[in-house]
Amino acid sequence: MRAEAADFATRLRELRKKRGLRQADLAQAVGVAQTTIANYEKKLRFPDERMLGQFADFFDVSLDFLLGRSDVMRSAEVASDSRQIEPPPIHGAAAGYLELLRTKGIDAAMELVESAIRGGLSVKHVYLEVLGPALQETGRLWERGELRVGEEHTISEATQRIMSRIVPASRPSGAGPTPPTCLAVAVSREQHTIGSRMVADFLRLDGWDVVFPRGNLGIRHVIEMLEHRPPNLLALSVTLEENVAEAANLISVIRERRSLRGVRIMVGGQAFQARPFLWQEIGADGSAEDADSAVTKANELVSRPRP
Repeated sequence: MRAEAADFATRLRELRKKRGLRQADLAQAVGVAQTTIANYEKKLRFPDERMLGQFADFFDVSLDFLLGRSDVMRSAEVASDSRQIEPPPIHGAAAGYLELLRTKGIDAAMELVESAIRGGLSVKHVYLEVLGPALQETGRLWERGELRVGEEHTISEATQRIMSRIVPASRPSGAGPTPPTCLAVAVSREQHTIGSRMVADFLRLDGWDVVFPRGNLGIRHVIEMLEHRPPNLLALSVTLEENVAEAANLISVIRERRSLRGVRIMVGGQAFQARPFLWQEIGADGSAEDADSAVTKANELVSRPRP
């Protein structure tokens, strides 16, 4: 835990990430909206006394530590416990979507999604509150042996087909005559590419010109694509911690190429969740924890205000 420049926003973000929680997970645990947690961490809002106490109890730390007035935690267990907390069970539309995929197939799940969009739900909301949680639950069930490998692959493939169908029907927020460009890829050997696909789609909706090749690519192929048409941004996804070294190698090669010095590199994925400063260690320019925050970070890295 860093001691410098500590304040409530910093403490909250670091405690959450140390527990392996997304903003949505923490929000559900304390009974607020995910945007509220985001605003706390961005210093746009500050909690009242009751909520501060709730955070202190949840993380088992003192209010002084939570507010950055002390570097001493109330409980040594929090400081030493590096285990990730299992995310809470999904509910609502996400649970319904997953159940339909498992019992009735892609057509029924597609109808649920399209019906929600016709009812006014944004594509971003569908991604963040329905598809994302459902895929996370799929991974949890597979790890616990409650889901067969074939079924896990079927759910993933069906979800990607649904993503392909709903994003082209959405209206991007628009960009200028020369939109920023991005190459979004999953690191070599990475079999989980849906997170990278979500980032690519969110950037498209924000007005970016995005190239998202299907599957994962080796370092040589990524370099070839970058040099053929150098983008403003490389969005690199890593799910498994064992593949972080591959990402570091790719970044190292890019940094050595003079022709690619203008390419900014943003990383994300589950491998970075529990280690919030890992992106700096491997030489990236920034990191994002989900598709929504990736858009903000991407625009920041290329110095482009959101339209």
